[in-house]
Amino acid sequence: MATKRLRDTRNYSEDIRNSILDRRVTSLFKKAEELSILCDIEVAIIIFRPGSIQPIAWKSASLAQDVLTRYLSCEANERIKFFVKHETYLQRKAEKKEKQISKLEKMNEEKEMELLFNQLVEGKSINELDARQMKGLLKVCAAKTAKINERKEQLKQPLNPQSNNENVTLSASPMGDLFNDSWFIETMATLGDGSGTESAPTKGNDTNVGDNGHSKDLD
Repeated sequence: MATKRLRDTRNYSEDIRNSILDRRVTSLFKKAEELSILCDIEVAIIIFRPGSIQPIAWKSASLAQDVLTRYLSCEANERIKFFVKHETYLQRKAEKKEKQISKLEKMNEEKEMELLFNQLVEGKSINELDARQMKGLLKVCAAKTAKINERKEQLKQPLNPQSNNENVTLSASPMGDLFNDSWFIETMATLGDGSGTESAPTKGNDTNVGDNGHSKDLD
């Protein structure tokens, strides 16, 4: 909302000044009421008209006096805790704007140096650059080198070992149980060296092996 230019009413007649004052006071009271409703706060306005003993108060003289009395009853440190001078307020606004401008300038410079770096890769001569551009390119090169070194360190790290779930699945298989069985291992070792084995009976033989390992005649 654009601010209106204030008029100098010192050369106006008293009736015109009083008329302007009445309109401005009405508008001010309306804004005060909106502020008290929207923010749920107590607002008191006291205006002293030149040459008048009775002040103009909102909402009423008694309510305004009550708010003013409670305000004055507070300690000075409590009253000025959130008090901000207009000069301090403007200074804070200016500092905030300066930070925003500095941030935008930094972003623009980074984009400019990145574009300039790409142009050099495509074949632009480095002799065309000034001192500021050279310093910016050095920062870009340093940042890219740091990223490359970080990526190299990540590639040097070993792969993650197999999880415990995979080991459990392997040992739960039937073949894995056989490999862990001592009887199966001893039996396979015995068969491997030929000891403890007997020739298997042929189809035409009339002998058979008993339960005790000795042969017996078949009837």
